[in-house]
Amino acid sequence: HGTRRMSDAPRPRIVSLPNLVASCGLAVALVLLVQVLRVDASRPLGMLAADAPVAVVNVARVFEQIDERANWDMRIEALRASVQEEAAGRQAAMERRLAESEQATDTESRQRIRDEAALMQLRFEQWASVKSAEVDREESLKWRSIYRNLRRETARVAEAEGFELVMVNDSIGEISTTPGTQVPLQQQVIEQITNRRILFADRTVDITDQVIVRMNNAINAAP
Repeated sequence: HGTRRMSDAPRPRIVSLPNLVASCGLAVALVLLVQVLRVDASRPLGMLAADAPVAVVNVARVFEQIDERANWDMRIEALRASVQEEAAGRQAAMERRLAESEQATDTESRQRIRDEAALMQLRFEQWASVKSAEVDREESLKWRSIYRNLRRETARVAEAEGFELVMVNDSIGEISTTPGTQVPLQQQVIEQITNRRILFADRTVDITDQVIVRMNNAINAAP
């Protein structure tokens, strides 16, 4: 009677694959976080900042205050308005054609008009796809141009003021979470922390204003 039946033996705990993957993912993220935040004890804490002059730029504020973006937005908004106006005209034409089909006196005429309206609908969808791609292309050109000019004017400020390195100031703003998504809140926080590279930036090395002024001067001086 001292023997234990097989049915009485404790069953192994079964861990579902999604839970295992999520746990492993969070564990890896935590390891990365520790690596990012680890301080090298062999590095002298009293290292002078003058060894590597560094400046930062608040890119979000640049985007808000430069005239180039406003100029692009006006052109793109005009394009969108033109597309919407033409789309309304095409839609109205299809509705009129369908109304005519209801007034047709014979079945053959009614079907012919409906076929024409279906063809109009197909062409409208193709046209809308082309126009959507056109607007998207203009948006991409806007950001390419802004980024190119941002780099150029930042380099000029850095050269004029003696900075060897200019970084995007990503230390601005608090860590935020979005409940109700597929991503756990803990993972959202860890990803935001590990994606940041600046923990603190003194306002004395912020050259955002100088970059904004130079970018606005450059765009306004262009013919």
